[in-house]
Amino acid sequence: MNIFAELIHSVYDFKSYPGYRRNGGGKAFLYGLLLTLIYFVVSMVLPLVTTLFGFGGFGNIAREAIPDFRLEDGTLWVEETFDIQEYDTYQGGICFMVDTSRPVTEQVTDVDLLAFDQVLILDAEHMIVKAEGGSAIRIAYSELDFGDIDRDTFLRELMPYVPVFLWIMLILVLCMGLLGFFLGALVAAVIGSIMSAIMGCRLKFGELYKLAIYARTPALLVNAVYAWLPFAIPYFYVINYSISAFYLWKALKRIREEEMNLQKPSWTGEV
Repeated sequence: MNIFAELIHSVYDFKSYPGYRRNGGGKAFLYGLLLTLIYFVVSMVLPLVTTLFGFGGFGNIAREAIPDFRLEDGTLWVEETFDIQEYDTYQGGICFMVDTSRPVTEQVTDVDLLAFDQVLILDAEHMIVKAEGGSAIRIAYSELDFGDIDRDTFLRELMPYVPVFLWIMLILVLCMGLLGFFLGALVAAVIGSIMSAIMGCRLKFGELYKLAIYARTPALLVNAVYAWLPFAIPYFYVINYSISAFYLWKALKRIREEEMNLQKPSWTGEV
């Protein structure tokens, strides 16, 4: 069975799973690579292209997102004000403030920033920067070699680098996604090894790992659909791995039935 046929059969045909454990390691890797590419295109590339098309390209998105500003002779002016203070599960506390109408960097103390891991505060003459694990740093624009720049100049100089930046980011995300896929298959294989021991299936871990790679297929398809949903589902990873565990259980059940049939004595015709 070729790889493309296996993509289809791994979703609905449990009878095909016993044969997957006999596939070579190279074929299993290519299967995982192809599956990751499909997931990457459906869940990331297509939403990105749809968003860019809907807003008329990255240039229009940048012009909408970046407010009018001007940095001249060490003094910053920004048309809008921002005050975002929130806690993110993955990034910790985030503080982003922009107000060039008042000396906000003088009004904020280091004690006020203790609850935040990521900080960027801008006023007319100074900025405060804090990264995770570091302390807050106060800097005057006049100390930095920014020169004079405004919104139009910034956008004009930024645009030529955008395609390069996007390609680099897409390649990095794809590599991380491929690594994440095989790590996820490893987690599923560990779950499968527990079920295999309970069911009495005599499988090597390498065989279980190959089965887990194929059992990740329906889970990634559900992930791809979930990427398009406008809401979050709590503990979705539990659902994700439960799907793979179910497919592994059905595969192990098939393998166990085959082993039992082989162990049955055949009738020789003697009485």
